Amino acid sequence: MKFRIAVLLVMVVFAKAAVAQDTCNCEGTLTKLIVKIESEYPGLAEKTKDSLLYSTLKTNLIAESKITKDSLCLNVLKKYTGFFKDSHIWILPAEKKIIKKPGDPAFKIMNISNRAFKKRLATTTNKLEGIWKADNYTIGIIKTGKDDYTGFIIEADWKVWKPNEIKFKLTKGKQFEYLMQDHSLQVGSYTLYDESILYFNEIRSAFVKQSPVVKLDSASAIQKINEIEGFYVKKLTAKTTLIRLSNFSYGYVDRIEGLIAQNRALLEQCENLIIDLRDNGGGTDIAYTGLLPFIMTAPVRHMGVEYLATQTLIDGLETYKNGLKDLEKYKLEIESINRNIEIFKKNLGKFVNTEEKAVTIDTIKLEQNSPKQIIILSNKKVGSAAENLLMSAKQSKKVKILGTPSFGVLDYASARFFNFGCSNYQLLLPTYRSLRLPAYPVDNIGIQPDVYLDDTIKDWVDYAVKYLED
Repeated sequence: MKFRIAVLLVMVVFAKAAVAQDTCNCEGTLTKLIVKIESEYPGLAEKTKDSLLYSTLKTNLIAESKITKDSLCLNVLKKYTGFFKDSHIWILPAEKKIIKKPGDPAFKIMNISNRAFKKRLATTTNKLEGIWKADNYTIGIIKTGKDDYTGFIIEADWKVWKPNEIKFKLTKGKQFEYLMQDHSLQVGSYTLYDESILYFNEIRSAFVKQSPVVKLDSASAIQKINEIEGFYVKKLTAKTTLIRLSNFSYGYVDRIEGLIAQNRALLEQCENLIIDLRDNGGGTDIAYTGLLPFIMTAPVRHMGVEYLATQTLIDGLETYKNGLKDLEKYKLEIESINRNIEIFKKNLGKFVNTEEKAVTIDTIKLEQNSPKQIIILSNKKVGSAAENLLMSAKQSKKVKILGTPSFGVLDYASARFFNFGCSNYQLLLPTYRSLRLPAYPVDNIGIQPDVYLDDTIKDWVDYAVKYLED
């Protein structure tokens, strides 16, 4: 599959806004927002064909912005962006981080020695007290109140953390206060799984217990975390296997590739395969390329896209490219990005088809042994790159989609944050339009299933198994 520079984002955005120099009042924000969208939104012409309606909207909203308090301005801005009915356009307040520094009364250094802590653990029967690990952190957790626990640093990056510095607090009602690497404060709820995995739900971070009582070995803990986050393969019956893929964001690419590699024999040997994409809001097309050889029956035909060449797009590609660590692994991708950047620089303000043709054909080397029947489960929360997988899979003779219409956010995509001159807000805009338009729109319609599953069907997986095997 050819590399696409589109980073497709819908439900979760892993990016930061460019920092503007000025904050704006409501009228100023709306005015600058209109200028930015009218100059850099690739769907403007299609979405403003009714020029009178659009002009009237702007006039009314500008008048409203003059009498709206800045604190209430977001409602006015959303009325404007909502006109375009494009879920890749977001306007939201700039992120305001609460930063906690060492010495802060709420997050001071934990006053306990390693010796005293280990002595306490030798006699504790508390399920949370102990030593826990996650990525580059080793954390000690100790009970500090009736329903309160404190997690403190035992080992970490010493450029960022100090020994015994408090990393998080657990409070009544399974709530948490958690310091990220930059010491910004995050809050939310946590769940304890099998007395061995402490999972912070909102930030999708897991800590695995190391001592004193360990109920899951390392491999079992990894498998459990994958199940919690929606990445796993299960053999359901003698004939049918399930693969669950909950997210296609860049951060999960390696995990998905590993999942497919570790379960290759199962994927090759199963007669039926169910791919559960429910609630997958998208990410990158790269995430699912390893699955295509098992599900396709012929080369995949892709309609091309036209990018609106802007400095924002160029800057975003440069930032992504510079963040790639394994230069050898991403050599071809980097070469493609560099080529496209040069094309965009020469065509600022114009629509550009970097492939120079309307249709591309991906010749996929199909697996010699693969499932005979495949079902993909899709619902209203499946969007963006996950919808791209649905579009490709529909071309396979052995695939059927079961569920409901998907989210419908593919016509204008490759969303990025745009600096529009107001640092108190963030603006997310798509950067391309599909060459399917206007003949075959998907936005606000969705990819239609082959078999619609209504509300009376409670267990979709069970239904899919019976559909395949009965």
